[in-house]
Amino acid sequence: MELDEEATHTRNSPRLLIKSSFNALRALLGSLVFDALIVANQRQLDLARGFSSPFSRTEGFDRVHIIPFGCEPYQNYSRSRGIELLNQLMQSNEKLKPSDFLVGWIGGTYGWFDLTTLLEHLMPAIQSNANIKLVFFGAGKEKQNEMLDALPTELHGNIIFLPWVPFAQRFEHWSAFDLSLVWGSRGYENDYASRTRNFDCLTLGLPILQNEDDEWGARLKSSGAGRVTDTERLADDLLRLSHDPETLRSMKGKMRELAPEFHWDRFADKLLDVAARPTMSFGRRLSGLLTFLLLIPSALVMFTYSLFSTCTKK
Repeated sequence: MELDEEATHTRNSPRLLIKSSFNALRALLGSLVFDALIVANQRQLDLARGFSSPFSRTEGFDRVHIIPFGCEPYQNYSRSRGIELLNQLMQSNEKLKPSDFLVGWIGGTYGWFDLTTLLEHLMPAIQSNANIKLVFFGAGKEKQNEMLDALPTELHGNIIFLPWVPFAQRFEHWSAFDLSLVWGSRGYENDYASRTRNFDCLTLGLPILQNEDDEWGARLKSSGAGRVTDTERLADDLLRLSHDPETLRSMKGKMRELAPEFHWDRFADKLLDVAARPTMSFGRRLSGLLTFLLLIPSALVMFTYSLFSTCTKK
């Protein structure tokens, strides 16, 4: 889904088209011959069932299981140590300070994200509170320039670009943040995605500011562990939170209360239960494999059409 969004909405890329087509065929193969499929949320479950329903009706629906991304038990990482680690990554002489209100974009800056428009909506908050600093990881030079062009020059110092941090050390670095900013694009990827970095926020007890979606939006509203907003209210919500440490402390506590529901050991137990279920019969698996092989010529026809469209698209 991510690759297809980038291939169709960002740039003409036969390579991405090939990879996204491969992933679609792999999902179809799994729905036809695997003993179990694991998905992250209800939308993905419905999508996976839709793959198999033309061939086996509802017979394989019970083979699809929701086991989302999980989190580690809460650990009280040091904010001052986190700021120190982020400063070590900064190439400019300007350093982050404990008085800064640090907002982390801890996901990627992928092509289908319209981050320039998002920054334009955030600009009033930054102009009103110069301590607000937005930190992005892994953005290429071209992407950095594109994002900075959306802001006046005097605000460029409030946008911090850092390299990716080692995955095993991400919590030590992200402990510097006061808030996590999560924003889904308007596209199919956001319809089905499960925001895996939000689960890392559970480990940190880090409040989340995000736009509406089917999964985390409702979760944050009901728990009080974050704020769900839209582009019109985004700057006001960010500015209020930057001046409201009591609300942030309350959100941190709600995040810690929410975390045990998503601990990895809980999902490991569920995975063991799935593995203990009866396996697919030989005849059923063989028929699924034959069905998949017979569908490949039709898939190649559609792929050829898509490849031609991608290569000729202006």
